[in-house]
Amino acid sequence: MSLEKEVYRAFEDVVGPENISEDPAILDAYAWVGKSAGAKRPVMPGDEKKDVATFVFAPRFQAVILPKDTLEVQAIVKTCNRRGVKVRAFSTGWVGGNVPGSSHVVLLDLRRMNRILEINEKNMYAVVEPYVIAAQLQAELMKKGLNCNVNGGGAHTSALPLAAFWGTGHMGQSTSNGERNLLAVEWVTPEGEIVRLGSSGSSNEWFCGDGPGPSLRGIIRGATTPLGGMGVYTKAATKVYHWPGPPVFPVEGVSPHYGPGAMPPCFMIRYFSFPSFEKLDEAQCKIGESRIAFELMGFPMSMIAANMATSNEEEISTFERLRTQVQGPGFIVIIAGNSQGDFEYKKRVLERITRETDGKSLEIMEDPKIGGAQLWRFIRISASVRETMRAAGGHFGIFPGHSQFLSITRFTRKVAEMKGELQRKGLLVDDGADAFPWTEEHGYIAHAEVLFRFAPSHESIVGIQGLRKDSVELALHEPVGVPFFATGDQLHDVFGPVSSNYHLWLRKIKKAFDPSGTADSAGYITARD
Repeated sequence: MSLEKEVYRAFEDVVGPENISEDPAILDAYAWVGKSAGAKRPVMPGDEKKDVATFVFAPRFQAVILPKDTLEVQAIVKTCNRRGVKVRAFSTGWVGGNVPGSSHVVLLDLRRMNRILEINEKNMYAVVEPYVIAAQLQAELMKKGLNCNVNGGGAHTSALPLAAFWGTGHMGQSTSNGERNLLAVEWVTPEGEIVRLGSSGSSNEWFCGDGPGPSLRGIIRGATTPLGGMGVYTKAATKVYHWPGPPVFPVEGVSPHYGPGAMPPCFMIRYFSFPSFEKLDEAQCKIGESRIAFELMGFPMSMIAANMATSNEEEISTFERLRTQVQGPGFIVIIAGNSQGDFEYKKRVLERITRETDGKSLEIMEDPKIGGAQLWRFIRISASVRETMRAAGGHFGIFPGHSQFLSITRFTRKVAEMKGELQRKGLLVDDGADAFPWTEEHGYIAHAEVLFRFAPSHESIVGIQGLRKDSVELALHEPVGVPFFATGDQLHDVFGPVSSNYHLWLRKIKKAFDPSGTADSAGYITARD
C-alpha cells in the first residue's frame, strides 16, 4: 500500500526528494529474499507444513528513506508516530534481514551515516555511525596498533555492535562478540526521543555503556538485537583491542587471487583435524585455558576448500582432495606473537596440546603462500562470503545461542545427527560440513553452527522446515539457553515459559518505550497484552 501523498511530502521535507523513494523497482530491491526464504522461518510445533518453495519477495516497504544524521532520523520517527506509520531501520542489510511485519512500514536505510567519529587509543574504543563497515574501521585501527571484532557475516557488515543480529565473529577468542563490545550509545527511541546511554549521557564521552548516565544496554540488546523493533541506533562506541600485526597488511593481487606475499612476522595459521569430537573438544578447551590463540574457528573442511578455490569447479575438486587428508573434525587456529619470544612460546604450547590430543596438521595450510591468504581472509573476515556463496546449493543453518562449551556441543551434534538423516534420504546436499562449535574469550563462552544446503526441490525445503522444528523442540530440553533464531512473537512465546518468562518482560519493555507500536516488530516482539 502506498503512502498518502501528504505523508510522503512530510518525509520528503526532512531528507529531500533525492533521498526518498516509493518506486516499485527500488522497493523490490529491498524486498528480495530468495526462493528458499521460507526455510529461514522455523515451523513451530503444531504448524501445518506450508508451500514455501515459491517465496521470492517479502512484502514491499511503503517507502525507503535515507537520513543523513540523528536529527533527520528523529524527525522521521516523530512523523511516523503522528501519521500511524511503522518504521524499521537497517545498515548494510547483510545480517538480520529486511522482512517487514506488515505493508505499512517505511524503511530507513542508514547508508549516508557512514563516519568514524572517534578512535580513542588511550581508552581503546571507537565511535561509529551505523554504515561504517568493519573493513573501514579495522583498516584505520590497524594503523594505530588496534583491532576490533568483525561480525562473522564479513568485513562488509556494520561495525556498530547493535547492527549485527548477534555479532559473533571469527576473532571471538581475542575480540569477543557484539554484545560484549557495546559501550555508550546514541538511540532514537520509537517515540522519537534522543537518548544517550552510558557515559555519553552525562559527559559526552563514550568509554562506558553503563554510566555515569542511564544504564539501559539490556533494554536495547542482549545476545541478539531487536532488529529494528526498538527504534534506531545512530551512534555507538565499540571496544577495540591490541593488534600485534603490521599497520598495513601486505596484501597483493586481485580477488580471488590475492593474499600476503609472505606470512607477517610472528604469525602462524594451522588447520588441525582430530580422530574424534572428544579429542577436538579437549584441544579447544586446553587452547582456551592456555590463552595462546589469536583466533580459533571451528571450520569444517568444506569451508576451507571454499576459501582456497577460485572457481566452483576448483572448489569441488579441492574439497574432494582435502577431505581425504584429514582424520576427522577440525579447526583453524591463528597464533600471533607480540615478540619473537612470545611467538615461540605460543607455538610450543600449541604443539604440546595438539600432540596430547592427537591433532593432525593439514599440510597445505603450512605453505606460507596458501596459509597467508587464509590468514588474511580469517582476520579480515572475507571467508564467510566465499563459503556462503558456494557452488553446492543454498546455505542455511541452525544457530544456538552463546552457552557453556560442552552443553552447546551436545546440542549441535544432536542436530547434526538429524541433518545426517535428511542427507541419507537425499533431501539435503552432502556438503561435508560437520557441526562446528568453538570457544570465545578463551573458553568462557561458546558458539556453534550446523550448516546445511538444500537440494533443488520442494521436498528439500519441507525437510529443512522439519529440521528446524525438531531443533526448536530439542532446544527446549537441552541446557543451551534461548537460541539466536528465537525472533518474533511465535518463538518468544515458545521459549519464554521455559526461560523465566522473559517474553512477558520483553512485552512490558516494548510497551513502555513504544506505546504506539511505531517500531516494526517483525523480528522482535509485539506489546500485546
